[in-house]
Amino acid sequence: MKSAGKLWALVLALMLVACATEKDNSEPPAPLTSIEKKLPLNLNWQLDTRASSNEAAYRLRPLIIGDRVYTIDTSGLVASVDVATGRKLWSYATDLSSLTGPSGNESLLIATSGDGDVAAFRFVEKGLEPFWKIRIRSEIRSTPVVDGDQVFVRSVDGTLRSLSIADGSEQWVVAGRVPVLSLTGNSEPLVSAELVYVGFDDGKLIAYERSNGATRWETTISIPSGRTEVERLVDLDGRFVMRNGIIYVASFQGRLAAVVAANGDILWSRDFSSFQSIGIDDNALYLTADNSDLWSIDRRTGSAFWKQDVLHARRITAPAIINDKVVVADLDGYLHWFDTTDGKLVSRIQATSNRNYVQPLIWQQSVLALDRNGILSSISLQQ
Repeated sequence: MKSAGKLWALVLALMLVACATEKDNSEPPAPLTSIEKKLPLNLNWQLDTRASSNEAAYRLRPLIIGDRVYTIDTSGLVASVDVATGRKLWSYATDLSSLTGPSGNESLLIATSGDGDVAAFRFVEKGLEPFWKIRIRSEIRSTPVVDGDQVFVRSVDGTLRSLSIADGSEQWVVAGRVPVLSLTGNSEPLVSAELVYVGFDDGKLIAYERSNGATRWETTISIPSGRTEVERLVDLDGRFVMRNGIIYVASFQGRLAAVVAANGDILWSRDFSSFQSIGIDDNALYLTADNSDLWSIDRRTGSAFWKQDVLHARRITAPAIINDKVVVADLDGYLHWFDTTDGKLVSRIQATSNRNYVQPLIWQQSVLALDRNGILSSISLQQ
C-alpha cells in the first residue's frame, strides 16, 4: 500500500508539473525577425526515422558513433543512418517503450524503457542482436552512460546504478532524495576518471566512487524556497559539462554554478533557471533559460557576455556549438545560428514544420536535428 501511495503521489506530481509548465508556456512566442546578410545554409538531407518524440518522450536524442547515427522511437525501433549521406542502413525492433535516447560504444548499443528495462544489443553486420536485459523497479528518463566496462543508469526514483557491461549485473546502487514534486526528466550521470557525478531533484550534486558507489563529496547547488511545491522546484536536469577539472551545472528555478570536480567546492554561482543541457567552448557556457532566452556566460567568473531574447518563448532546445556558432532549434522546426562572440543572429533555416525537443548534434561540419515526428535533418553552412 505504501508503494502504491508513493506511485500515485509521483503521478500526481508529474501531472501538476505538466500543468504548471503548460501555463508558463502560454506566453506567445516571439515573432521571427529579419536577418541582414544571412549566412547561406545547405539542407544536406532529410530522413523519416520514425523516432517520434512527444511530451512523454522528449529525450529521444540520437546517438552518433563514428559515421553512423542511431535513433530510437517510442516503440523501441532502432534505425541506423549513414551520417554523410542520410541513407538508412537498417532498422531493428527492440520492443522497448523507450522514453530516452540510446547510448553505447563501437560494440554495443544500450536502450531503456519506461518500464525500467535496460537492454544491451551487439552490433552485427546488418543490425543488432540481443546480448542481455535486466529490469529495475523504476521508470528511466535519463540516457544511460557507458564508460569502460560500466553502464551507469539513473532512474526517476532517485537511484543511480552501476551495471556490468559484460552481463548487466548490478555492481552497486545508491539513492538520492526525491521531493514530492519534480520535473519529468532527470540529469545524466557525468563520468570522469574514478568518479561519477549525478545531479538530483533536491538541488544537490554528488560525486560517487565509480568502483563501489561510495560518496566522495556532495554540494548543494540550489536550495528550495517558496511556499508552494512548484515554487520549490530546483531540479538539476539536462547534461552537465566539464572542462579543465571544473563541472558546470544549472538548475531549474535555482542557480548556475562552477564546481571543482575533485572536492565539490563552488568557484562561483549565480541565479539562473534552466532544465536544458549546457553548451561549452574555450571561453563561455551557452545556456537556454526556461523562458527561451539564450545566454553566453563567462566560464571563469559567471558574468554574462551576452543575452539574446530574439527567440523568447519559442521553446528552443539546448544549444549546440559548431565552430564559432551557437545553434538552437525551436517549436516550428526552425534552426537558428548565432555568433558566439556577440550573440548576433546570423542565419536561420526551417528544416521541418514540427517542434524540436532534443539538443542538435554536431558531426564534422554539419548539424543534425530531430523533430517530434522523427524527421532527421542534416544542415551545414555553405563553404
